[in-house]
Amino acid sequence: MHGGTFKNLSDGVSDIVRHFVSVGHWHWDFVDGTHFWSPGLYPILGIPDGLVRPDYALLFKLIHPDDCPRTMAPDVVRRSEAIPPSIFRIVRPDFRIRTVISRVEVTAAPDGRPLSAHGILADIGDPAMQTCAEEEQRRRDREIYVVVGAFTSTTDVYPFRRFSAEWLDLVGLPEAELLQDPALPVLKRERRHWRDHAQEQYLTKRLVHTMPNLRLANGETATYRLLMIPMLNETGDVESWINFIGPIHLKIRPAGRLLQGLEQRIEAGHIRAARALLDWSMADLSGASGVSLSTVRRLEGCITSVSVPNRNQAICALRSAGIVFSLTDETTIAVSRGRQTSF
Repeated sequence: MHGGTFKNLSDGVSDIVRHFVSVGHWHWDFVDGTHFWSPGLYPILGIPDGLVRPDYALLFKLIHPDDCPRTMAPDVVRRSEAIPPSIFRIVRPDFRIRTVISRVEVTAAPDGRPLSAHGILADIGDPAMQTCAEEEQRRRDREIYVVVGAFTSTTDVYPFRRFSAEWLDLVGLPEAELLQDPALPVLKRERRHWRDHAQEQYLTKRLVHTMPNLRLANGETATYRLLMIPMLNETGDVESWINFIGPIHLKIRPAGRLLQGLEQRIEAGHIRAARALLDWSMADLSGASGVSLSTVRRLEGCITSVSVPNRNQAICALRSAGIVFSLTDETTIAVSRGRQTSF
């Protein structure tokens, strides 16, 4: 009964997936609660066929906590109309790690109610395959930029040493001029304000959220959202800045490193508030996230005393239980429980 469904999904997957040797399928029926895993999925997950009963929650728990895309969380999949493709690592029971590319399709009833989800995982652990997948992702990102004018980029240092191709295309200015004055695309009357504001936030390693009016390459003036987030490594030091640039009317739907960067802005108070909304004890959060009870205590006292991977594990567990973290204004993160889109 699942064969036709998976064929339809496979037909919609980009050509890159067709070249992978290890490809597995899964199916989750929301109506009757049944699950199905194809024989090809078991070796990707590192689980012998027949050893465990197929369950999407188990598959999700095998995702590396540092990756943990919110779009793959069980509660998000159940209520989503579409799941964007993503790349993440799987931690097998023997602790070996495989990198996979994921495609998910949600089937809905005529009234819009989600009925089931069907997914493909393709093993891209081979370096050549991973390079191919990254090139495919860059192509998709470029298509998004062409259609809606939004993109993400990474800045290794500040002040800038280079600019993304999309930014240069958007503002139509030579990179040499932008290196001398990064605020040059901003309208002259606003330039000093946004330049000083951004520099202050950068130097203090804080999230930068600006909404300047830009002069675009086509001569038009438009208000853009520039979100710049310090990305921390495992020791808590800033390794790079992740940037989102898009027209002001677009909602931010972060994924990958952009989402990880935003989640690193979550503080101890957010964790305590989230746990209270769920009516969880510290022990409950420890059990759901897989981090120790002592780590949860430190997390809620001084979050920076906890390693970034452990923070991500706790946040992932809260998201899976229905917690939503939202960016409500320039830099404030709110905590709620419900169906709204995070950040």
